[in-house]
Amino acid sequence: MTQNPIRHYVVLKTAHRGISKAYFDPNLDNANNWATNYVAEHVYGRELSDLPFQCVARPSNDVHWGTVRPARPPELSEVVVALSATGNSRRTSREVVNDLVKAAAKKPHIFAGSSPDLVFASSDHWCMGQASDPIFADRSAAERLLGVDYLRAQQGVNGAGVNVVIVDQGLDRHALGASYGGGWSVGAAQPGSPLPTPGSVRRPHGMMIAHNILKVAPKALLFDLPLAPPRISNIQSFLSLADAAYQTVETNIAILKSGDFPGSWILVNPWGILDRATEHPKGHYTENPSPFSRLVDMAVAENIDVVFAAGNCGQFCPDDRCGPRDNGPGHSIWGANSLQSVLTVGAVRSDSKWLGYSSQGPGQQLLGPNKPDLCAASQFSEDDDAFSINTGTSAACGIAAGVVAALRSRWGSAAVSPGQLKQILNQTARKPPGLGWNNPLGHRLGNGVLDARAAFDALSHQYP
Repeated sequence: MTQNPIRHYVVLKTAHRGISKAYFDPNLDNANNWATNYVAEHVYGRELSDLPFQCVARPSNDVHWGTVRPARPPELSEVVVALSATGNSRRTSREVVNDLVKAAAKKPHIFAGSSPDLVFASSDHWCMGQASDPIFADRSAAERLLGVDYLRAQQGVNGAGVNVVIVDQGLDRHALGASYGGGWSVGAAQPGSPLPTPGSVRRPHGMMIAHNILKVAPKALLFDLPLAPPRISNIQSFLSLADAAYQTVETNIAILKSGDFPGSWILVNPWGILDRATEHPKGHYTENPSPFSRLVDMAVAENIDVVFAAGNCGQFCPDDRCGPRDNGPGHSIWGANSLQSVLTVGAVRSDSKWLGYSSQGPGQQLLGPNKPDLCAASQFSEDDDAFSINTGTSAACGIAAGVVAALRSRWGSAAVSPGQLKQILNQTARKPPGLGWNNPLGHRLGNGVLDARAAFDALSHQYP
């Protein structure tokens, strides 16, 4: 009769009757037939003409040191046999599995144990609440994923001569020392003096971004634009201020470029719209070209690199501040963060697993649907201070901006335009199998995980 086969494992002790040599026979059929008959003999006490199971794999034969299978079998005390219990005219497959389990328990000198084939389903995302510690790794692991160590080994790739404007909640000029270049006042917020976060003893959000940039590009000069509040509670009010700030900054950069700061400039934006409840009319900024979006595009046209965080409104564990309908695929990367001209950065763990809070594409059709561009590492602590943590797509945005700054110290924006650099970063991103814009993997990772080594090599080849 036809029965559904059941996979079951038994572990055999090799001390009995010189089992190893037969198990490791180089002839696949010989070894599998031997294993089948050996197990059947010790389960049923006799040879069977109508075997109710077959050996379908010998995992202990498939795992060995190096790339060449050894000529003589390793000295193992136990070996694993994978059986397919098909049953026969007298025994169902379930009864056969019960026979295997009973024999393994009754004959410990033959069997070290047995086990079912466990159903395994891996998660394709990770949320902080899924672990006892929300911080997955340290900076060294994050940098290894992105190839930052390779950049450090290159000549002239340290951010020297590169000017980076951090559009955030403010920088601490005293902590930054010689790395601080100045900044702009925005309303009551003064540059170089971040407002304290009530109840928090951690470093300010802007300083997390600054630290990530300087770790990759230590010679970069940082400028402060304290524009972003902890939460954008009124989109219209924020945009009016952002519009004025960007106009002033772009005008000033044009002047500074011709004076004391002639190098490349980068605008880093680790902020975004999380909740559209205060937007009237809905979609006016978040889904359509707007005066502010045009200013961002104009900055790129003026050879200023613009980097945005994708946002923290991914479908599996969105930030508590995300609107009830402003999260998940196609509903979490809004406004300037979705512009085709900017580099939009999502977040992965340091082992490249996508973080379930990272905002997902596609981006907005009238702005730039192929978003995010790529992902970088987040959810990691500092090597020398586990209390100093780097989280969210903000941290990913910061470390990606550091890579851009490091590369800019070798290839200025006059030689390689922001569009060309973005294209190279996207093309060289590490791509998992099956990545494409027409599926959820592309909506999560964009073009893949940032690969600074591959980007450097591509630039060296195209712009020697």
